[in-house]
Order: sequence, then C-alpha cells, then structure tokens
Amino acid sequence: MGLRHARVLAGLAERFALVGGYDVREVEVPSYLTRLPSEAEAIARADVVVIATPIDGHAGVVSRALAAGRHVLVEKPLCAMGADAHALAAAAARGPTRLFVAHSERFNPVVRALARLLRDEPVLAFDLQRVGPSKPTEVGVLVNLAVHDFDLAAYLGGGEVTVRDAVGGAISGDAAEDLAHVLFDTTAGAVGHLYVDRTLPARRRSLALATPRWIYEADLLAHRLVRAARAGGARTDVPLPLEEPLVAQAIALADALDGGAARELAAAADGARAVSLAERAAAMCARPQAPEAHMAARRPQ
Repeated sequence: MGLRHARVLAGLAERFALVGGYDVREVEVPSYLTRLPSEAEAIARADVVVIATPIDGHAGVVSRALAAGRHVLVEKPLCAMGADAHALAAAAARGPTRLFVAHSERFNPVVRALARLLRDEPVLAFDLQRVGPSKPTEVGVLVNLAVHDFDLAAYLGGGEVTVRDAVGGAISGDAAEDLAHVLFDTTAGAVGHLYVDRTLPARRRSLALATPRWIYEADLLAHRLVRAARAGGARTDVPLPLEEPLVAQAIALADALDGGAARELAAAADGARAVSLAERAAAMCARPQAPEAHMAARRPQ
C-alpha cells in the first residue's frame, strides 16, 4: 500500500511534492521515490506523513509523527486496539495537526454514488459481505478487514453503529477469528448484517441496502451499482464516477490540508470508532459457546 500511495502522490505533482519514503525492508522502489535512511528523517522532511506499516506499528508511528507536528494519513485500521485508537484521536484533536484514516472504501465509485443518492433518504437495512483470501496479519479478520464495513455503515447510514451480536471462529488454528457474522443497528434506525471471511478462495465485496423507496445492490470489486424501486419496476444501473479511489482520496486530503472541507475523508474519530466496533464484535466471537440443551421425552404410557 505504501508504494500505491507513492505512485498516486507522484502523479499529483500540482498538489504534492513527494520527498521520499522509508521502509525497514530492502524492497525495490520506483525511480520517482527517494529511499530515506530512517523513519525520523522521513518525518522530519515531511509536511504530511502517509503511514502504511503493518498494523501493530501504526500507533507508534502515528504518535511520533503527530508529536513532530506533522499531518498524518494512516492506512486502516487506525491501530490494532481501540484504546490506542481513541488516544491517538484525542492527541490529534488537541494539536494543530490533522489525523486522517485511509478508509479508502469511502472513495469506491459505488460508495461515492450512494453517498450522493442517500442524502435525502434514510437507510433501513444493510447487508455487507467482505470475503476472500487475505495476507496473514497479527489481528483477526474483524479488526483487519471488517473495519471497512463498520465505517461504511456509519458513513452511509448517518448514525452511530451498535454491535448487537456476533459469532465467528478461527479456522486456521490461530487465536484470532478468521470469519464472523455480525448483527448491528444504527441510531438512525437501520439494522444490518455483516459477513466477513478470509478463508474462502474467491474474493467478494458486496453491499445491499434498503431505503423507503429503493433497493440498492452493489459489487464493490466490479464497481457496479443497481437499484430497483420498492414499488416494483425494472432494475437499472446507476452511473458511477470514474476516478481511481486512491487518487480521489489523495485529492480530498490535499483539499482538506489546504483549508477546505474534509469531504469523504475518514477523520481520526471515525477510525477509532471502527476499531472499537471490531473489537466488540471480536470479543463476542470469543465468548464460550453455551452447552447444548438436552431434553428428555418420556413415552406416553
């Protein structure tokens, strides 16, 4: 993800000057990216630091960048633990610098179209699926991946999200969950279901939602959005913006740092909320299962 961000920033020369990048690994870097010798130098030379380290490194690097007076865009999740995420959000709120979380799914063409269409109509129900193989991480699938969907539920639903129940399990033998089903609702009145699973061989990212007038079905990978009227009628494709999500995110970042509105960008508080929701769902998945109830029936005499 760091190299992807570098490519995008290098292509927006009218908005950013890419001063370099630091990586603890000896990876090959493109010609437009200057390799810097240390994290400290990377932070010192920057106005804004983009952080795309493994998840367990987020909290430390974000904290050091904020302490140095730098603006930060950090890959999701904000960090591995909800308490640390809220502490970082509070630290950013106290200072002059700004902290954003790269919940780039907000810039998916489907989500950008939905955000516009849902401005004047409440969401009644969500069904989200995020499945398929992913690289091993130090956290479970809820903190690693489902944070996208918790953020989308709050962003599109227009209300705070509460996790009501969750079940899941570890297929790989690790302590953290590999799959989960989560039930949630929002203060705006929506109810929702999320299925996340990193054990399936084929990737699928889907979103269905209902409003009083419309049913929307979306493929977040193929960038397709279809809607149908609740009262009946043909299913129609919704036109989508063509801008690459990471490019749209970088432009929104530049606009925000130039004094404009943050628009679709996820703020630190948004990122902290997503981590806390994922933690709550993970804790529910880890509950001991109740023993099966056994009922004895006596044959009538």
